[in-house]
Amino acid sequence: MTQTEKLQTLIDACIAKMNEADKAVYRPIAEYAAQLGYTPKPIKKAGGNVDELAFLKSKVKRTLMRIHPCIDKAYGQVREVGKAQLRLVFFATSEYSEPFRFGIKNVIEAFDGNYTGYYVCGRCNDDERYIYIYPDGKKVFRCGCQLIELPPMDEEYVDEIKAMMKAQDDFWMQKARAGI
Repeated sequence: MTQTEKLQTLIDACIAKMNEADKAVYRPIAEYAAQLGYTPKPIKKAGGNVDELAFLKSKVKRTLMRIHPCIDKAYGQVREVGKAQLRLVFFATSEYSEPFRFGIKNVIEAFDGNYTGYYVCGRCNDDERYIYIYPDGKKVFRCGCQLIELPPMDEEYVDEIKAMMKAQDDFWMQKARAGI
């Protein structure tokens, strides 16, 4: 079996555990990540279960996204039992639709505003951050190394997600070529 076939088998195994609606959303996203050069890596949970995949690229030493095929516990305002879960890095995109703004707001508020601003985490630079602006004009920054957990997505967002993935990859590849 070739490396490409092994990677496709990992994606297929993850997607096979999803309901039909989620398969239509997450298969093209996972396959696009692979086309961009991100390798799916199984994430082992306690008990040895391997359901979730992380998509990493060695050239940039970053994780672009993680996909979990079927959430069994609701958590916060984002997860929905029985639905797939996507966590994505997309700070390189400056404008995006509501589910993405909601994901950023949710992670900021889940930690009561902690871990916001540029707090010298050592993993990112000042240009690698998410920005959330509240209705009162308050601007909050979140570290760009964070994968943002998104609400369950519909097919209408697939093209937007792919564009965000491409923008993020371009950002990281440009830095890698510059040696930053």
